[in-house]
Amino acid sequence: MKLTGNILQRSFLVEYKGKEYYVSYLSADYPTLLLNRESWEITNEDGEELQIYQFSSANKKEREKIEENIKIFNRIVGFCIKKFNAYNPKL
Repeated sequence: MKLTGNILQRSFLVEYKGKEYYVSYLSADYPTLLLNRESWEITNEDGEELQIYQFSSANKKEREKIEENIKIFNRIVGFCIKKFNAYNPKL
């Protein structure tokens, strides 16, 4: 038997400024079809992904919203990284 790769998945439920966010982290030590080694995904209370990418055609209001979402994304990811190994179940 031979181990050919590892995939690590970690999920968090984070409350930030009165809103709940579901955070999913996925990492692999090899490239897969579904992800490029490391991936963070954040969805809001309504199940909508936090939009952090913009098109060149985005208007000023859309750009401002995306810039705010990027700040939220970075704060939440930073928090989750600090708490990454905090889960300590009693088995």
